[in-house]
Amino acid sequence: MLASLIVISRRSFRGFRTLILRIRAFGRVVLCLAALTVRTVPLFAQGPVSGRIAIGEKAGETTTDFTSAVVYLIPKGSAARTVEQKAQVAMNGRQFVPRVRLVTPGSTVEFPNQDPFSHNIFSTAAGGAFDLGTYGSGTAKGTSFRKAGAYPIYCNIHSKMSGYVVVVPTSWYAQATADGRWNIPNVPAGRYELHAWHERSAEVIKEIDVTAAGLPGVDLSLDARGFVQLAHKNKFGKDYDATIRY
Repeated sequence: MLASLIVISRRSFRGFRTLILRIRAFGRVVLCLAALTVRTVPLFAQGPVSGRIAIGEKAGETTTDFTSAVVYLIPKGSAARTVEQKAQVAMNGRQFVPRVRLVTPGSTVEFPNQDPFSHNIFSTAAGGAFDLGTYGSGTAKGTSFRKAGAYPIYCNIHSKMSGYVVVVPTSWYAQATADGRWNIPNVPAGRYELHAWHERSAEVIKEIDVTAAGLPGVDLSLDARGFVQLAHKNKFGKDYDATIRY
């Protein structure tokens, strides 16, 4: 007759859950293994959230910069966990490539110079100001972005170079493709605040409910009709010298 039956450990092995039982019978301890076929299920149901962005333009103009659009999700009622990253924005052909780089707080962005001449990358944005100084071809310098925000970046030598590092406080984000479509995979079910950002439009914010299967067909409309391109200042806050050509 058994005196006691005690579960002393539990572990998973190749989709099966194995129970190790200690059975005390007639003054002896007997170990036995019981393999139970238990189907593993995710701790949280997850699915993709996707849609398409439309950008309102001035009469006669067509959107050509959908890839600069950023979409991200902030969970309601809880803080989103993020992982610091290492990313790059190259200088190539007097342009930033990519023009918009999306990262999380604490991430480091390197700026490799792929041109045969020098650059001086900087930003004067509050909370993200930096100046990498002048450096030549084949060299890379970087900086970290600690706070969420959209940080414009420029070259102090080439006045027409401009781009953005966009820092989002979440792990659920995406950049639009060339046709405006976007997709954020593996989003846990729940309520979120959706943000849509583009440098030529005011930010759009809306609340959405994500089911266990995700949420397709989230169409977003941005308005760039009031956008005016203004010349930026150099790192000293002054106009660029128009007589200098590089």
